[in-house]
Amino acid sequence: MESKLLNIGTHEAGNEFEFSLRQDFMELEPRLRPPFSIAIPTPQEYTQLNHALLYGVLTEPQFAKIHIKHLHGIVSDGYALFVSLALRVVLELYNKLVDSVKQQLIWVVHEIVGVSGVGFDGLLVGLLRHTDLVHVPEFRCIWKDLVLDATTFRTEGFSDVAQLYSTRTSSRYFLLRVTPEMELQLRFLLVHVKFSHLKRYQMWFAKKFLFEPERETLIVDMIRFICCAHHPSNEIIHSDSVPRWAIIGWLLSCCRKNYVEANAKLALFYDWLFFDERMDNIMNIEPAMLLMVCSMPQYVGMTQSLLEFLLLLVDNYDQVRSYTIAKGVSLAFNSLVTEGVNSLDTLTSCDALSPFLKERLKKLLSSTNETLPHQLYPGRLSHCSADASPLETPSSHPKHEPAGA
Repeated sequence: MESKLLNIGTHEAGNEFEFSLRQDFMELEPRLRPPFSIAIPTPQEYTQLNHALLYGVLTEPQFAKIHIKHLHGIVSDGYALFVSLALRVVLELYNKLVDSVKQQLIWVVHEIVGVSGVGFDGLLVGLLRHTDLVHVPEFRCIWKDLVLDATTFRTEGFSDVAQLYSTRTSSRYFLLRVTPEMELQLRFLLVHVKFSHLKRYQMWFAKKFLFEPERETLIVDMIRFICCAHHPSNEIIHSDSVPRWAIIGWLLSCCRKNYVEANAKLALFYDWLFFDERMDNIMNIEPAMLLMVCSMPQYVGMTQSLLEFLLLLVDNYDQVRSYTIAKGVSLAFNSLVTEGVNSLDTLTSCDALSPFLKERLKKLLSSTNETLPHQLYPGRLSHCSADASPLETPSSHPKHEPAGA
């Protein structure tokens, strides 16, 4: 019996988890039609029934209601096992699921939420990780109201979007921006790949995640994930593993559309705009600083482009609150210098940078009355050698195909 759950190529190996679900379904299929046995199943039988019912409800939509009623009749653990199996389908198999199965999965989740199955919240989060919420009309309306008229929410104590600006977002929410498979492969690149071997992995990653139409917009989510949800240990930082700034620089060079490039840069700098050293993590803003510094002098165009974009954000992101944003950016620079990430002199004294940009940067820092240290403490710049830049490959130049090798 071929899989009705997954799209599997002729020469592609099967999935063990899917095989176990399908095998139990085939073995128990005669027992999945009424009348059902009233005998209490053994633990092993209970596991097999959950496997079979999940496979059945996903691949036999015409019998889905019967399978769910069967599940209601045998459940003895608050649906915990069934939910855990459904979550594995979402996390491990989603990208290969048949389209009709994906639709049926949403129906299953709806049913589980309706009975408050144990762990349904985790199942919802897992499913949301595969959705681009900004294109859902209801979420678009929510965002519009947040920005233009927050009072429509009629929530006590909330009257302005600026209150959200200053509220720190848990790093767990940034996991929602990428699929589980993307998370796994990004972490692999950032932990196990050596800088000297980066090019071949860039090509592999781009083919898997970036070559298909409309996939370019995923770059924005990947950058947010790298900045806010992947914070390497000191051991990794001082090893020869690929640093975060290098992957981000390459991802930026993969942007072919101007609006995607602008959103990707905003993803990189967003935490600078409302930075508060008392509650925010410096690791969220470190990649942008290192990318600007490590791109000089060989790829000074990248540095100039990023610095220009940051200064434009200060003036234009929210003109009503431009001073607050300028203060946040100044505090970000201050914290980066104090913590030894780099010195401001690296930017303000670089001859290759536009004098106009350097003057604007100095004006920004002085206008917020920040006293900024300029000395460089022992820091994290072990990967800033020009001969190891991920931007040197012509095929990964901005506006070209996102092939980094």
